[in-house]
Amino acid sequence: MKPKTNPILPCAIFGHNYKRSKTYIDHTAELTCTHCDAVVITDSNGNFENNTVTNSQLKDTLQELYRLTRTVSKTKVTS
Repeated sequence: MKPKTNPILPCAIFGHNYKRSKTYIDHTAELTCTHCDAVVITDSNGNFENNTVTNSQLKDTLQELYRLTRTVSKTKVTS
């Protein structure tokens, strides 16, 4: 039986091993952990900000908001 390694375990014990993945025009950087793929962004002061919202989560939320506004407007017109 092959031992399975958990990619989050080294980060929990030793901390993340960040690698710069993107640099933005305003001198901020996006850092990605090499073990667990956690993403953080540095602000203009060099502090870390967690970036937990993915594009798919944002897209799903916007679609649900659009559907809700459409159903609310339809109920107002028919009443």
